[in-house]
Amino acid sequence: MGINRRRNYFIHKDFQSRFILRFVLTTTVWAVAAIALFTYFARKRLQDALYTTHLQVSTPGELLMSSTVAAHAIAILLFVLLLAYSIYKLRKNLAVPLYMLRKDITRIADGDLATAVSLRDADEFQDLASNMDAMRKELGLKLIKIKEGQAVLASAVSDLQRAVLKGNSSETLVASLKKAVSRMKEELNAFTF
Repeated sequence: MGINRRRNYFIHKDFQSRFILRFVLTTTVWAVAAIALFTYFARKRLQDALYTTHLQVSTPGELLMSSTVAAHAIAILLFVLLLAYSIYKLRKNLAVPLYMLRKDITRIADGDLATAVSLRDADEFQDLASNMDAMRKELGLKLIKIKEGQAVLASAVSDLQRAVLKGNSSETLVASLKKAVSRMKEELNAFTF
């Protein structure tokens, strides 16, 4: 029972796994490409050096520097392209659900508590959408209680006004009004500002 379990609030485990897999594949492809390109360019350069006797090289670095720079430049370009593609796919997978959630938040802030918060089944952030929908429902229930309390309060005030106009205000009507006001305060105290 004392085991700490990791909770996923926003992004599902399979999405995280796909992202990590893409990252690992991208870096692996980049490393393999860098090694392969360096090997290709170094072998070519060394073969050229072996067959041309007029090449004068004082250090191996001087012989292989241009090959090393070319191999790394191509590998970095390949890595940047793969990384850009991965970021594009990640953004594409997250942009639509985030836009929809922002739209739902704005709608709720404007007072629309009738429309449910939901995302497409394949979208990320399902847990967040579910929690937002539960919040929307709870707000709706609290507002219904406040409206009911307001109706009871308005009725008690109306009854007291009629009694005062007839000249016979009673303690029962005043107590009823106080009770309605107290209930309304309790409902409003559920909110913190």
